[in-house]
Amino acid sequence: MRQEFLNDVPLLVEVARQKSFTKAAEVLGMGVSTLSRRIKLLEERMGVLLFYRDTRNVEPTDNGAYLLDRCGFALDEVHNAYDAVMMNMQKPSGLIRICMFLDLYDDRHFKDALLDFAATWPDIQIDLTIVEHPVDMRTDPYDVAFLIGPSIAPSLVARKLLTIEPFLYASPRLLERYPMPQEPGDLHGLPCIVLQRFGNRWPMHDGKRQVTVEVQPRYSFGSVEMCREFALAGHGVALLKKEKAEPDETAGRLVRVLPGWSGGFVHDVYLVTGSNQLPQRVRLFVDHVLPSLGR
Repeated sequence: MRQEFLNDVPLLVEVARQKSFTKAAEVLGMGVSTLSRRIKLLEERMGVLLFYRDTRNVEPTDNGAYLLDRCGFALDEVHNAYDAVMMNMQKPSGLIRICMFLDLYDDRHFKDALLDFAATWPDIQIDLTIVEHPVDMRTDPYDVAFLIGPSIAPSLVARKLLTIEPFLYASPRLLERYPMPQEPGDLHGLPCIVLQRFGNRWPMHDGKRQVTVEVQPRYSFGSVEMCREFALAGHGVALLKKEKAEPDETAGRLVRVLPGWSGGFVHDVYLVTGSNQLPQRVRLFVDHVLPSLGR
């Protein structure tokens, strides 16, 4: 029974990753009916339901997620070990699948590092996906992810890159129409621009006090750059990273609002991989970008 289970582990992992028997069957190179029957037999042998199935999606049950958490990691280790040995015998090549939030790609240092990596290793392909939602490296098909902590699974390897602490900024044009707020509660009287991953509950602190202001956003965006542009146009108050707003503040296009208060959203950004044992192409990428972003 254990040997049969080991044979079915790749099927279990691929169905969970693809969330579809049809897509998983294509990746595995087998028929959908054969795959479905193998999973059903596995469930019958174990006496548990591993997947919830409907006409659109396939999702792991609690028992399925428990197995996936352990088996997916072990399977990745086997694949990575094989890739590492094979790649060490060849010129570095192959595909690296990367995901990140948009604003990290807007960082000049990262763009430079990515372009330089492509020039240095032209035989390595890059598939970069921009995501604005949490990803699970145990099930999502990425080799490297740039994630905001602390919700990172313990089985993953996370390397801290930088810390983001935003502050409030507005255009002088906005402050001609609205009074400059003196306390965090005064933000209720101003139009606010919300970055979707921060949400509309803004924790603020001044070193002594900490309060949470629940703003009613006039605008909500998935990109810091869009928040900045709308703030520059005088449409509202936005939370921006100091380094992002500094040139506009120096030029008089933005003004720091509530300068004695921090935006409260202190986030650490991590480079995350499935393990320390990486294929050569992924190791080369990690070693290349870490010095640029971990500044």
